Amino acid sequence: MSHEKTCDIRLVVFDVDGVLVPIRSSWGYVHEKLGTLNESRLNYEAFMRGAIRYWEWMYLDTLAWIEARPGITRWDLEELFESIDLSPGADEAVEMLRSNSMEIALVSGGVEVLVEMVAQRLGVRHWICPALSYDPWGRLVPGGEPRLEADRKDRAVRNLAKRLGLSMRNVAFIGDSYWDLRGMREACLAIAVNPSDERVVSEADYVATGLLDAANYVITHSRKGYQ
Repeated sequence: MSHEKTCDIRLVVFDVDGVLVPIRSSWGYVHEKLGTLNESRLNYEAFMRGAIRYWEWMYLDTLAWIEARPGITRWDLEELFESIDLSPGADEAVEMLRSNSMEIALVSGGVEVLVEMVAQRLGVRHWICPALSYDPWGRLVPGGEPRLEADRKDRAVRNLAKRLGLSMRNVAFIGDSYWDLRGMREACLAIAVNPSDERVVSEADYVATGLLDAANYVITHSRKGYQ
């Protein structure tokens, strides 16, 4: 991906799964832990061929979790993710960007519990992901709110930038997968970290060796104060 326009990066948007945490899919991680990988595969295939919409995919995935572990709660999900560490260099990369007056945001199609945990660990104020639903006792209920559809991160990036009073010339996006492509295309700088898809490699402005390398690229390729 090439950009003739000059970037003045003030907002760096990170994907979470495969970027800030080493697991490729937090949804897949829960399915693996609960023994519902077959249901997960069928739901994924149905979504990809257009047989179901995104909110239906969320409904079927969460229903599979509830059927596998009746009464599963938000705290059960938190416990499943407790052992997941941040990717190497995550803390340092975020601190580097902040020290250069850049805001940090998370835009993820991942499981809300993990995204919120990562946001808290890194002190990130702005994050968006699909929201799960619970009953008054904290028990998971099927479905949720697709505040972010996994393949439409471009919408989330535009809305977030607008809310912060920024243009897309002020935005960098760091991702790794097919699901990040629209968000990467929308941003002024697109960086791939640990890419899982050749399309991400071909469309990124830069393929970083890790998060610290990605942060350094953003800093060195942003012309501060350009008008």
